[in-house]
Amino acid sequence: MFLLGERAAAGRVRGIFALALAVLLSAPRAALAKSPGTTAFNFLKIGAGARQMAMANNAVATDGDVNSSAYNPAALANLSQQEVGFLHTEWLEDITYQYAAYAYPHARYGTFAVGLHRLSFGTIEGYDRNDVRTANPKASDLAVGFTYARSIGPDLSLGLTARHIREDLAVATAKAFAFDLGAIYRTPGEDWWSRFDYGLAVRNFGTKAKFIQESSPLPLQVDGGIAYRDWNDRIHASVEAHKPDDGDLYLSFGGEVSVRNAFHLRAGYRTGRDIGPGFTLGAGMEFLDENLSLDYAFVPFEEFGNVHRVGMVYRFGGAVAKSFKKGVKLMRTGRCAEAILEFDRVLQKDPRHALAARYMKYCAQKIQEVEEP
Repeated sequence: MFLLGERAAAGRVRGIFALALAVLLSAPRAALAKSPGTTAFNFLKIGAGARQMAMANNAVATDGDVNSSAYNPAALANLSQQEVGFLHTEWLEDITYQYAAYAYPHARYGTFAVGLHRLSFGTIEGYDRNDVRTANPKASDLAVGFTYARSIGPDLSLGLTARHIREDLAVATAKAFAFDLGAIYRTPGEDWWSRFDYGLAVRNFGTKAKFIQESSPLPLQVDGGIAYRDWNDRIHASVEAHKPDDGDLYLSFGGEVSVRNAFHLRAGYRTGRDIGPGFTLGAGMEFLDENLSLDYAFVPFEEFGNVHRVGMVYRFGGAVAKSFKKGVKLMRTGRCAEAILEFDRVLQKDPRHALAARYMKYCAQKIQEVEEP
């Protein structure tokens, strides 16, 4: 009875996610859309993390690294170690983009994180109305966000990001506040459908940006996706639907293949691009016992040149965090007996680790269900 109830509940949650995706896919394009270019702070659409960018920015339905909060704040709920991430992008025409983030997962209270986006427009030559050279004006965009994410049981995660955004252009300044909301559901069980995760996120809703006398809305966007991971966590694939407030619906596809958990090959494709062929490529390597990740992403823009992105993620937190991370992976692949051993190691070193205790109890219940006639 308990198992049937769990499957029914899982079916209901999958149904909710499927319905939300259907609404997203079938919504009339003109119902919510504004004209392209009418929103402010469009640098928020760039994304964060070379790993995610190599897979066409597909990250709404997957637990990832610290950079995932830029796509779905709920993705940070199951981090087991403190993480710091950096990204540098050489954009077009001397434009550079940087992203940095730090996440602190607390065993009892959830994950707290901070992220910073900065877009610099390089050197802009200044001229007055008489075409006489003046001082070069400075132009840049900056966003600072604070994220909170928490697991509601082993299957559902929720997250919220609050962000302050600022744009400076010469002597003029625009400011706004924005919020992101997200959820990720992981199908429980040991059947083939338990390898699928479902994610939803609403990004960049908040106040309008006022620049001199003009006010513009933020680049509101709704994302929904389905992600697949194999039993050994070596193959990841996802498909996502995205509806920006100032544009048409588009789809994106991403995938990753891992070799010995040390080397990763990635690729992605998105529809509806105005510039470039739409595909992305990338790779990553793990060092220092998987505590350091170096990632690279390549995005072609045809006649506008190519964009290269380089990122790094460093994880720290010691043996407790590593045992917890291993236990979570074992639990998700149905190896509950082995997962209990890892969670027990965590509790021996940190008896107050509430999440390890909760997952250990969950694994014990799953084993009992199998053993009962």
